[in-house]
Amino acid sequence: MERKKLLVDKLAIGMYVAELDRPWLGSPFLFQGFPITTSKELEQLRNYCEFVYIDLEQSRDTHIRPELKPQKKHQQSRFDTVRVNISHELDVSDTKNRKYRNKIKFNQVLPKSAKIYSLTRKYLNKFFNDVRLGKSINITEARELTNRMVDNIIDNDNAMVLLTQLKHKDEYTTFHSINVCIFSILLGRHMGLSEKEMRILGLGALLHDIGKMHVPLEILNKPGKLTGFEKKIMNSHPQMGYDLLVTARDFPLAALDVIRYHHERMDGSGYPKGLIGEGITPYVQIVALVDVYDAITSDRAYHNRISPHEALNNMYERASKMFSRDLLEKFISCLGIYPIGSIVELEEGDVGVVITVNRDRKLLPTLNLVLDRHKKYLDRPKMLDLEYHERQGNSIKISKILKSNSYGIDVRKILMDNALAIPTSV
Repeated sequence: MERKKLLVDKLAIGMYVAELDRPWLGSPFLFQGFPITTSKELEQLRNYCEFVYIDLEQSRDTHIRPELKPQKKHQQSRFDTVRVNISHELDVSDTKNRKYRNKIKFNQVLPKSAKIYSLTRKYLNKFFNDVRLGKSINITEARELTNRMVDNIIDNDNAMVLLTQLKHKDEYTTFHSINVCIFSILLGRHMGLSEKEMRILGLGALLHDIGKMHVPLEILNKPGKLTGFEKKIMNSHPQMGYDLLVTARDFPLAALDVIRYHHERMDGSGYPKGLIGEGITPYVQIVALVDVYDAITSDRAYHNRISPHEALNNMYERASKMFSRDLLEKFISCLGIYPIGSIVELEEGDVGVVITVNRDRKLLPTLNLVLDRHKKYLDRPKMLDLEYHERQGNSIKISKILKSNSYGIDVRKILMDNALAIPTSV
């Protein structure tokens, strides 16, 4: 990579920014390394930096072009249209642009992933109970478990994501905390964050709801609408979490921000401070997005889970108010066109559950077939690698994504019963 140091007043649209004169996470830029495509990005660089390093190989035409206003039709595009566009862009190998690639096969890394998940679950249950009882807390083990999750997700980004589907509402806060940690690290990996950055991000994500341990259980698990007083108590949990950990030894400030501000929203409608837009750090934006995604794809006392596809659809409709649309589209890309745990129907009518995402061919995941074309349950689920069949000249295509619990399919049970039977080719 050939780099050149430039003062920010020398920058132009088309140049590829490889490095800033300050940490990425202290800047308004969500992604490490990006091409300058608009005059707004130029202005931001000039406001936040004195100089940057340009990647000459990735830089293209460097003359200033007028910024085009987005068409109204594009602004009103539906989520499914976005999915189709993303699928066309991503259903090719993007190896050249990826910082991380899976180094260990799924079936080989899954047992280790399951052990880390189990240890983290056991730790959090005890940790949260200690917080409720007012005992002194030690985050050393939280840091160690987060580091192991980062290493595991770097090795293979499918295994831990599959385990997020095994959650149940009996230990909601524990499962939710682990899953938010996993999805945050996964998105950080996809965005090219360093291992150190992913560890900080993951630690904040793992403990983001620690303040809920000081919220009465009758409020936390209330199936009906909260009263104004109850809502005020519930909304105090980010600050209570911050207060619990602000004196913890060597706890990263960026992770503290995650705990304190993960309910902030891009339009200022969040809490506790009503922060707006770029006033919300990238770490916080990631965890805030992932927090909502895992919550609405989980069974709760007051609502049933919805499918990953339905969740992303709902979030996309509200993206301009709640989240960075660019970050959400990055998350959609990260999870895949057919996220793990999705129930899908093939063109021939067979129905299955997505087990792994193919990072090179995102339209060709591996499925666990459950129903035949007549919608009758198979005697035993059958593994189906769509990419393998395409290579053999027998193309099998997905026709649609189904809603959660379609045909009475229990995704959690299927994954628990069959995950370890995935072939070595995956």
